[in-house]
Amino acid sequence: MTFNIKTLGCKVNSYESEFIYGLFIEKGFSYCEEKADVYVVNTCTVTNMADRKSRQIINSIRRDNPNSIIAVCGCFSQNCYNTGKLDSINADIVIGNKDKSKIVDYVLEYSKNKEKIERFYDLKGASFENMEITGSYDRTRAYVKIEDGCNSFCSYCVIPFTRGSVRSKNHESVIEEVISLVNNGYKEIVLTGIHTGKYNDGEYDFADLVKDLVKVKGLKRLRVSSIEINELNDRVLEVFKESDVFVPHLHIPLQSGSDKVLQLMNRRYDKAFFEERISYIRSIKKDLSITTDVIVGFPGETDEMHKESMDFIKKIAFTKVHVFPYSDREGTVASKFKEKVNGLIKKERVKELLLISENLEKDFYSKYVGKEMEVLFEENKEGYSIGHTANFIKVKTKEEHKSNEMCKMLLNEENIELSN
Repeated sequence: MTFNIKTLGCKVNSYESEFIYGLFIEKGFSYCEEKADVYVVNTCTVTNMADRKSRQIINSIRRDNPNSIIAVCGCFSQNCYNTGKLDSINADIVIGNKDKSKIVDYVLEYSKNKEKIERFYDLKGASFENMEITGSYDRTRAYVKIEDGCNSFCSYCVIPFTRGSVRSKNHESVIEEVISLVNNGYKEIVLTGIHTGKYNDGEYDFADLVKDLVKVKGLKRLRVSSIEINELNDRVLEVFKESDVFVPHLHIPLQSGSDKVLQLMNRRYDKAFFEERISYIRSIKKDLSITTDVIVGFPGETDEMHKESMDFIKKIAFTKVHVFPYSDREGTVASKFKEKVNGLIKKERVKELLLISENLEKDFYSKYVGKEMEVLFEENKEGYSIGHTANFIKVKTKEEHKSNEMCKMLLNEENIELSN
């Protein structure tokens, strides 16, 4: 039988989909781009747009492949279960954010019995569903999921309801997975989770983990997919400062540069704390790149608050800003707030911030024109070799380099490429 996997959303979903891919291969399935016998859709629900995309993909697969088995998993299906809307999912197998490691078994069960399968659980007390990837098809950068769930309950976010409480992978398993990946040729490891910095295995925490991982023989780069500003404590930053393996790139969500909006969001820090911490982090790491996420049009955000946010973003001088218009999520505190921002105003605010982001990115990259930096090449495409520096500057050159090759390059205006 043939299979195909469609993945929406975050790096955690990407990791889980890669694990599911391996399960199908182990069971003798073959991957197929079109007209597969089995489709798995690993969904996202972080915004209303994510819901629409998830539903559209499911419906289009069903329309174009009426005889295929469709299995749906992830945050969208979990949220549909939570809100009593499971009937809206036109699929043969529907599970949430647990039992993804059993999805091939469910496919085999359905192919035998032809009876719809639905499996959902209360994720508040769920244990960590262990998944391990030791080898893959891109031998350059590997994601390792170390944590799942979130206990923060930001007022706008539905993810704690769809992913459950914080739970973590056994630290020995994490280290073994990283060692195996490095032995299989990977040079860069990216730690990922729903709330990565909350990693905790008993008395062993995130600082302990990164301290051990940077010592793995053969590992060239350790990156963190995303981490909150108040989780970059002194113990984590000590490793960040001392290790050349821990790359000079951090993705730290800001969400708003207005103290009033941060308070309404239940973000648990203010601008002063954020700025002070960023200043310290920059003082201990050379060539540091900091990227961020920002939500615009949060309920109650006035023009003055939006301007305050833009000014703060420019002051911090992020390398890049990922901008999201606020989206009401059923069941969240913010969905009940009355002062909604008009959709057209949100679109304008998104445009303004994207322009700021583009200018900040150009300013950051301009500092590296004429500098020699080590590049890890990841792919060859349309006559170009493409890779990234440790601080995540994208390099695209006509010089021929093999995938997974690391070499020093003189950066210039021609080979530095703005990110998408």
